[in-house]
Amino acid sequence: MTAQETGVDGELRRQVADTMIAALTRLLDRSEPISEDMRLMEELGLSSTLGLELLLEVEDQLLIVIDVELMDQETVDTVGDMVTFIATHSRPD
Repeated sequence: MTAQETGVDGELRRQVADTMIAALTRLLDRSEPISEDMRLMEELGLSSTLGLELLLEVEDQLLIVIDVELMDQETVDTVGDMVTFIATHSRPD
């Protein structure tokens, strides 16, 4: 599905993706590329602590507030899932 089909602001989604991938690369000290189809926990080994740090960094960098109460691990499995979630469940700070 495209961003337009899901009602997601395409520019915001791109900004979230770029910011999140850069933060993940740094937080995980990873030299290999990170793609949106990679599974956060299984492939990247993202812990709940690093996940929280990631969300806080994305909020700080993009000046947004993410509605984390609606986040469900079962629906946010991949990098792309989290990007879409953030783009649809955030508001300007």
